[in-house]
Amino acid sequence: MLLDLDHIGIGLREWDLVSLAVDYTDFARITDSDYQAFVDAYGGYDMTAWHGYRTLATIKELRWTAFVLGKAKTSTEAAQQVQHRVACLRGEIEPPWWWSAF
Repeated sequence: MLLDLDHIGIGLREWDLVSLAVDYTDFARITDSDYQAFVDAYGGYDMTAWHGYRTLATIKELRWTAFVLGKAKTSTEAAQQVQHRVACLRGEIEPPWWWSAF
């Protein structure tokens, strides 16, 4: 029996790797050595060196922001976090960023 197929898809490996790479480049949640160990374990493929990396990273960050935006009407903390995230995406705050989890 298979369940929870809503996140299964076929596509670019880059979409699967972008979240980890963003944690490394924009949030500094992963150390240089840990990221390099991941790249080595993944066969030497460094997602951040791919020409489309920044585009996918921005899409992922925008999705994370839109998710919190959906909670902003009923949560003051979410509304404040949306403002912070939008400022980050606009370049008003330099990385590494710190975003609250929702």
